Amino acid sequence: MISRRIACKPQNDNYRRLAAYIADAKHKGEKSLMSWCAGCWAGDDYELAIQEVLDTQDLNKRTRKEKTYHLIVSFRPEDESVLTPETYKEIEQEFSKALGFEEHQRHCGVHKNTNNLHMHIAYNMIHPETLTRHEPYRDFYKRDWLHRELEQKFGLKVDNGRQKESDPKRTNDRAASYEAHSGQQSFDSYIKERKDFILESLRSAQNWQSFHKSLTQIGIEIRLRGNGCSIKDLHSKTAIKASSLDRDFSKPKLEAKLGKFQKPFGFKVEEKERYISRPLHKYREELYAEYRTVIESRKIAYESLKEEQDARWKIITTFWNQKIKKTKKDSQLRPNNKARLLALATDRKNVEIETFKKEMTEKRAALREQTPFSRWNDFLKWKAENGDEVALEILRSKKESISSENKPERDNRGSKLSTLKRKQSEIRKDSSFVWKDKRRLLSISKMLQLQAEESNRNTGGEEQSVMAGLTWRVDSSGNVLYTLKNGAMVKDNGDKIFFSVGDPGAERVALELGRMMFGRKAKVSGNVVARGWEKGMVR
Repeated sequence: MISRRIACKPQNDNYRRLAAYIADAKHKGEKSLMSWCAGCWAGDDYELAIQEVLDTQDLNKRTRKEKTYHLIVSFRPEDESVLTPETYKEIEQEFSKALGFEEHQRHCGVHKNTNNLHMHIAYNMIHPETLTRHEPYRDFYKRDWLHRELEQKFGLKVDNGRQKESDPKRTNDRAASYEAHSGQQSFDSYIKERKDFILESLRSAQNWQSFHKSLTQIGIEIRLRGNGCSIKDLHSKTAIKASSLDRDFSKPKLEAKLGKFQKPFGFKVEEKERYISRPLHKYREELYAEYRTVIESRKIAYESLKEEQDARWKIITTFWNQKIKKTKKDSQLRPNNKARLLALATDRKNVEIETFKKEMTEKRAALREQTPFSRWNDFLKWKAENGDEVALEILRSKKESISSENKPERDNRGSKLSTLKRKQSEIRKDSSFVWKDKRRLLSISKMLQLQAEESNRNTGGEEQSVMAGLTWRVDSSGNVLYTLKNGAMVKDNGDKIFFSVGDPGAERVALELGRMMFGRKAKVSGNVVARGWEKGMVR
């Protein structure tokens, strides 16, 4: 179990919108397993309770901060077999106690639209009676300790957490989110890996200019920002707060050592390295080279399209503006004729502009269709969904930090990729697959084979079809997610197959897929299908 608070700026705080999202009101609850409210006079009336929260928040006119605390609690796939509606509500109550929101109003819901079940909780930070705003102090530690207690209490899978409250390491949530979603190194991570070099540069610096010269070697600079300093990438707008790297980089300490801040000027230093958002996965050389080539080609194509757009826009506007200007200056035209001509010219100009905009939109859409990705993770998912087992294995591989030398480690899994390449060529030659499926992932090919077998069995209409209308996608962790027409999910992570609890159709599909992937001895335990020799298999 893990949890995360979703930060929100005061101007974007909208409790009604968040509560509607939690109940999945727009999609009639398709992705919502359950939703409820608590701590409200309205009782179980979800909509009336939303208005009650809004009225309570309006009564506090003092605070200028956000009034809603949005929490997401995520569970492992294995946990689904032991989680019940009563358990979800009990877990939420424990979080409200730990965070000090026990007497506050809240709206809660469990979503099933991703590979992991997760619970959304919207807490009203304004107390319904005292009307004071409650901000949980050091909430990340309170939540982390609670995770371990709840995992033990309900028999959930144990996740990693913070080791000690005195742990000096600081995490940048935004940078961590970027790395999790893109699979690429963040600027924050790049700077922290070079912390020793930056500290040594500061210790040896005699003045600001010598310090600037040292930083230029790794493609960064230090700038004033607000009342402090920031460390910025020389080749983009990306920056981090300087004191988040070390206390020695606060503005007062820097100026105490180097004097009043000075901007860099009058020197040229050759860069030894610079920040590039390199991938965090191992075994990436060939695919990463392909990714960079495609991204550069797409960048050139977009720049060319932008140049074409600017040139054509200038031609169109210049032509019609001159027409309109000439018409206005024509003294031989009667006023009523001049007005009609001006209106006609304006209309034609607008029509030509709209036609031009539509054409440019279609060209940009065609470019996006050719390369429907902009990040490394998205590229790997796109390759995997198009049948590349190597890309799928890279998604599933353990991520690593990128060293300054950028030399990935090797271990016995390196040979696994060559094995996967051989397997792909074998699939291409396998006569049991139809030609369309030979270009797909092995898991997807097997699932489509099961779907075809079910369709053949149901020609007489005796058995209800479960896999008709089945869809699939690959997520950023390399899981192949199958969604049945009734919303139930089956997840293949390579070693095990998980399915939605309480859905016999999903269980049957998962077991059949498991037997095709792992052999006839595949067994079911809880909501997991694994090889027959796995411990804990009961059926």
